[in-house]
Amino acid sequence: MKDKIIGIVLSGGQSRRFGSPKAFARKDGKYFYQYSIDALSSVVDSFVLVTNPTLIGKFLYEQEVNFAIITDKKEYEGLGPLAGIFSGMEYIRGDWYVISPIDVPFINGNIFQSLLLHRDKNIDAIIPVVSGKIQPLLSIYHYRVKRLIQLQLKSNTLSVQELLKKVQSKVCFDGGRKGFL
Repeated sequence: MKDKIIGIVLSGGQSRRFGSPKAFARKDGKYFYQYSIDALSSVVDSFVLVTNPTLIGKFLYEQEVNFAIITDKKEYEGLGPLAGIFSGMEYIRGDWYVISPIDVPFINGNIFQSLLLHRDKNIDAIIPVVSGKIQPLLSIYHYRVKRLIQLQLKSNTLSVQELLKKVQSKVCFDGGRKGFL
């Protein structure tokens, strides 16, 4: 049986240091969020964009791509990336969730295709290391982690790194190649 692969685009950040919502920054005339959508479209069955309530009506997409735009579950609103991942998992059921943050305009589907090759029944998270840095928000998580994420949110333990300490992870290195991003 084929795994159901769901994409979650995280676009809920306040972008305080950036000065304006990163989702609507442009590179080569294209919004940052459109790069994430394009990268996910080639590898997932469907996807959801999770954003904050102030941005909900501002996303446009010209291509024939069907995706939902949602906000964090009320009880976890504003609690960061784990809240966005959990909210996406609550909204649409899948076996694996491909996570993409909004602020990676150099992203392409190759990273996700490469990571999906590492799926295994004993692995809960597949995390890339790009240019020597672990990228837990540019990763793949199994549905099993949903319960752990919810427990962390309830206890106000908002660190993705803490989640990774509790699950079986596979870390994939880019070997210095530029192909991941």
